[in-house]
Amino acid sequence: MAPMLTREPDTPGVLITRIDLAATRTALQQAVMKAEFQRSADNTSFSLIDDTWDLPRARHDARYADEADLLCRRAAEARAFVERPGAGSVPAPCPPLGSLTYPA
Repeated sequence: MAPMLTREPDTPGVLITRIDLAATRTALQQAVMKAEFQRSADNTSFSLIDDTWDLPRARHDARYADEADLLCRRAAEARAFVERPGAGSVPAPCPPLGSLTYPA
């Protein structure tokens, strides 16, 4: 999950898209959290019913899940858009057709 851009958008369409993405992300995060709590509660209930609760294993699983989450967050931060230093927000004119040469 890459962080949302924070610079001021130039057009209302970009702003609306960012708001829409933020709302969608929030809704998805809430759905995931609800499902995770439900799964956790069900697993705990089943373990308590048949007396198979294994505290060391539960701690190991929780630690593994935290480490996996941290790695995912770091990977997302590494992929995040970073504006180049010195790059302005004024669009550059397009070069004339046929002027770009591609390496062979």
